[in-house]
Amino acid sequence: MEASDIYKCIADSQRLRIINLLNEGPLCVCHLQEILDATQVKMSKQLAIMKQLGLLESHRAGTWMVYSLAQPVHGLIQSNLDYLLGASCAECNQLQQDLQTRQKTVDALAKSASDCPKSVCGDTACC
Repeated sequence: MEASDIYKCIADSQRLRIINLLNEGPLCVCHLQEILDATQVKMSKQLAIMKQLGLLESHRAGTWMVYSLAQPVHGLIQSNLDYLLGASCAECNQLQQDLQTRQKTVDALAKSASDCPKSVCGDTACC
């Protein structure tokens, strides 16, 4: 993968936010939509672009489609995320807020009778 492809990808704020969330672990499409307040069509388009570039992996778990960052995470992605999460700007603050919302979502799934995939909730009771 070329560096220019990575920068084109993370130059889009929606894709950057998705990468930021998936850097913490896998998520179902519906949870990405919820956290980012995005429509299914918009989310599917962004995920398809990133998957085509080889940045994401996906698997089906029953009726759930779960996405994660391709491993190992490309160094340019990780370096840029690390920098942005430590910086102070409006978009940087949004990335931090997204991570907080992600944690609340995963915690709520763990406490509910959700049938979300184990790869999202881990070894908690939600799965």
